[in-house]
Amino acid sequence: MGFLVSFSRKMYLTQYMHNLERRLNDKTTEKLKYTDQIAEYTTQINDISDSDSPAVKKLQAKKAELEKYEKRIDIEIQKMQTQLQAANTEIQSADQMLQQGIQRSFSYKVA
Repeated sequence: MGFLVSFSRKMYLTQYMHNLERRLNDKTTEKLKYTDQIAEYTTQINDISDSDSPAVKKLQAKKAELEKYEKRIDIEIQKMQTQLQAANTEIQSADQMLQQGIQRSFSYKVA
């Protein structure tokens, strides 16, 4: 029974990790998009000589909003990385249980 439970747990965790890695990849791509937009706004702001103009203030507001989104994505990415580490630790534990189950099942004692 322990062998089947460990095997099922490992399969579930492996699938969970794959889904988490895909979501992490998507979030990283989204973060890069925001980073590019922030860099573009920074360049536009630096190109305008009058730093008090309404155009600069509008660009700065958009840039600040994007930076806020980027920070939120950073937090989500950090959470996902922590979840990946936890899942990896659980998979290692399931592997150990599988090995112990196999050893118990296939070990013969000579009387």
